[in-house]
Amino acid sequence: MKRFLTHKGIGSSWWEIPAAIASGLLTVIGLYVVFTNFGESDDFFITALAAVIFMAMLSWPLFLTGRRRARRRQAEKLARCLGRVRGSSITFGELQRRSGVRAPEDKLQWMIARGWMQNIALDHEHVCVRLTGEDEPQEAPEAEAAPPKDIPETGNEAFNAKLREIRQLNERIDDKAVSDKIDRIEALTADIFQLIAEHPERADEIRRFMNYYLPTTFKLLESYSLMEKQRYQGENIRASRAQIDAVLDQIIRAIERQQDKLFQSDALDVETDISVLKTMMSADGLTGEGGLHT
Repeated sequence: MKRFLTHKGIGSSWWEIPAAIASGLLTVIGLYVVFTNFGESDDFFITALAAVIFMAMLSWPLFLTGRRRARRRQAEKLARCLGRVRGSSITFGELQRRSGVRAPEDKLQWMIARGWMQNIALDHEHVCVRLTGEDEPQEAPEAEAAPPKDIPETGNEAFNAKLREIRQLNERIDDKAVSDKIDRIEALTADIFQLIAEHPERADEIRRFMNYYLPTTFKLLESYSLMEKQRYQGENIRASRAQIDAVLDQIIRAIERQQDKLFQSDALDVETDISVLKTMMSADGLTGEGGLHT
């Protein structure tokens, strides 16, 4: 995400919080003054107009601060989504669908003009965003033929579809802590899928994982995404989001154990091979423990 966000786009301005507090206090004081003196004037229209103008002037800094904070959240969404783009460009329509930010072309133009975003260019002719720069060191050029690390490929289209579904759900969620947990789930799931793709005869070992655990996790994440986007975060919404956040830790531990179980037989084989190897080396006098005596 930092590849596309500048320092100015990440950090808030020092004056935003003081300005919001001062504006809020002045607005409350202004409301008190207006309503306490409202009935003393004979000219209702002039008094009402003066009250509207007065309140607009006082609340303007609060409005600007709120808009900047909203734009900063949009910038984080867009940067996170651009960080997962496979290739060198993405259309405005696809960017809107993945990030949930409406009219991303206008938002990006505004952010670029104010120095919030970097390493991107708007291609109006082809209606897309082009990724132009790299802030992070790249692998060797020949590694380009391999799939990017954040988009694992297993050779099995059904597995790849599941991984894409996890990634798309993650792109719709703003909470960084939850998003990091989803990243962990995706990485663990990709490792399991890779093992099964190489050894399809072991597919039965993850049948419950595929048929119950993953679909239920997807359902929970869809619910979280829907609740997160509600303007009013009531008690039920907050409680449900907290429950989903907590259960993700349990899901991660369960997937880690599932992955470890897949290597249970391998661990036994390794232990057996090592035991036989030690026995043979000892019998041949190659361990240095007993040596050969003549």
